[in-house]
Amino acid sequence: MAKKYYVIWKGKKTGVFSSWDEVKKYISGYPNAKYKSFSSQEEANRAYEDPSIVKPTEKKKKAKYYVVWDGPRSKVYTDWDEARAALKGLSMDHLKTFGSKVLAERALQEGPENYKGKDFRKTKDLSESEIEEIGSPIELSLAVDAACNEMTGVMEYQGVWTFDKEQVVFRKGPYEGGSNNVGEFLALVHGLAYLKAHKDEKMHELPIYSDSRIAMGWIKAKKCRTKSVGSQELRQLISRAETWLQKNSYKNPILKWETKVWGEIPADFGRK
Repeated sequence: MAKKYYVIWKGKKTGVFSSWDEVKKYISGYPNAKYKSFSSQEEANRAYEDPSIVKPTEKKKKAKYYVVWDGPRSKVYTDWDEARAALKGLSMDHLKTFGSKVLAERALQEGPENYKGKDFRKTKDLSESEIEEIGSPIELSLAVDAACNEMTGVMEYQGVWTFDKEQVVFRKGPYEGGSNNVGEFLALVHGLAYLKAHKDEKMHELPIYSDSRIAMGWIKAKKCRTKSVGSQELRQLISRAETWLQKNSYKNPILKWETKVWGEIPADFGRK
């Protein structure tokens, strides 16, 4: 991986840095922090001395597809203003935003019932065959997720039943000094321990979904490989989770939640 250099113009400390962990420490919790990455130290040094030479990064706007159901102008729209006009006289339950054209067209044909209460904005443009290959999630499963404020480092996690996200199985936090990946790791261990302790033996083989490949890798390694120090309370939780993994076996498959097709994981906190 090519080395990056970082400039902080506004933060707890300013200058040119070569470590993202160091940069994160100086910008976290700082109001309106201003920083940017560069591919060479020379470029970073020039940018730090003269911020005016830095051009803002242009982000390619992701296509969005708006489905309007049950109205006289029921269809898939690519323009928000047109979709909003077509929605006139209808509630927001009659509209859903997709990142995938194929899924939007499918939703239009199927109707809103299978899409209520779900977020499909992160789905991606894939072909029908690619979507079919990924398939559908296993409904009888547990879904886990975490949420972390990047500026404050306050983290929490939860687990819900995939088939009924309103039934929260567990919810923990907030904890100071965390990260999304740490929260995902703790949520997975919590889920594994919860299912193993259940009297119903069917729970011992129930799948668990996570949308974090990093956390899934940490579970496999039985080690939380975070570089974030975290609070003492969080360090104790991580240590306890690692000990549980080392001392216990489990049969529950840990599966990747395919956000690009299925939308947000049911355990998502909905704060994006």
